[in-house]
Amino acid sequence: MADENKSHIPPEIIEIILSKLSVKSLHRFKSVSKSWNTIITDPLFVQNHIQKSKHSNSHNLFLSRVRSSSPIRFSVVKFDDEKFQTLPVVIEAPFGCGLVLCFCDGILLLTNHSYQRLVLWNPSTRTAENLWHRNGCSKAAFGLCYDPNTDDFKVVVVDRHYYSVYSCKNKSWIMMTKNYEIESTGLGLMNRNPKGLCVNGASYWVWSFESATKIMYYDPRDDKFKMLDKPEKIDHRKLIFLVNLRGSLCLYCNFHGIEKNTVRIWEKENGIDNNSWKELITVKYHKVSVFSVLQPLCFIQNKIVFREDYDRLVIYNLCDKRFEEFEKDTQFWDIASVPVQYMESLYFPIERSKPERKLKRNCLQ
Repeated sequence: MADENKSHIPPEIIEIILSKLSVKSLHRFKSVSKSWNTIITDPLFVQNHIQKSKHSNSHNLFLSRVRSSSPIRFSVVKFDDEKFQTLPVVIEAPFGCGLVLCFCDGILLLTNHSYQRLVLWNPSTRTAENLWHRNGCSKAAFGLCYDPNTDDFKVVVVDRHYYSVYSCKNKSWIMMTKNYEIESTGLGLMNRNPKGLCVNGASYWVWSFESATKIMYYDPRDDKFKMLDKPEKIDHRKLIFLVNLRGSLCLYCNFHGIEKNTVRIWEKENGIDNNSWKELITVKYHKVSVFSVLQPLCFIQNKIVFREDYDRLVIYNLCDKRFEEFEKDTQFWDIASVPVQYMESLYFPIERSKPERKLKRNCLQ
């Protein structure tokens, strides 16, 4: 490392400058000096860098699995103004796990087709850790969340009769019996392997029973599941979906009309204990088929990117109230399947074992 005595820049200024850099640059600058390495690896600096990423255009980054590739690889797709582009970055998935279960603070939870091997992965730093679960999780729901009160990152696996939580701080699993009332239908969660949406320190799922839909969430502060009220104007039988837009939990519904369909989006006020919703936007769009739907993906300034009918992307201008086509520089089908939200982050929740020590599998007993 360089001689630190040559630097006359105050440490506070250095930290401000470093906080504005990309993860790739920060990894290079760790070797500049011991003091720079100390700043970059400091947990407070890492958390501040995450917050800056959340408020930047990082919400416009998505991972797309490269088709027919062996080993499994992901490319990075960026939405910017009226175009999307595939960045010159290809990232190999760790341990052959290419199924993305959920995302939180730059960390992805992956699995393979057996649903027994779970992997925490930071694509930015290429850091990964195996979390072996005792049971196959082929019918389970999954979630991730960070508890700032205990500084603990948690992995949640919810099955029919129990749920288990992995504490990254304690490096151990705990199993709990469900203490919320779900009838004999089991979870009642929509779809097979529903992915938890991680926002504001909690994981959220859509819960359905006897044609009624509700929102269920896991609260890491007491390791319990709770129900969240929907906006008052939504019928209890209406099919609802959840999405993270600009770091907020949002709910959207598609309403079908004779000639045009409508998608309405509500935004929840920040905070786990805040149950207030406000209607964000209503968008009308042409009905291509009886199954036409719009799926919001992200904001780009005063525009929203939608995935339309699962096979193409459109952008909606909020000021002009009209749709615009993307200018694309890549084959569309590379990103049309299932875009996964991605954010640059230095963070990894599990302290890495020293190389000379033999790694042990973290297994639920």
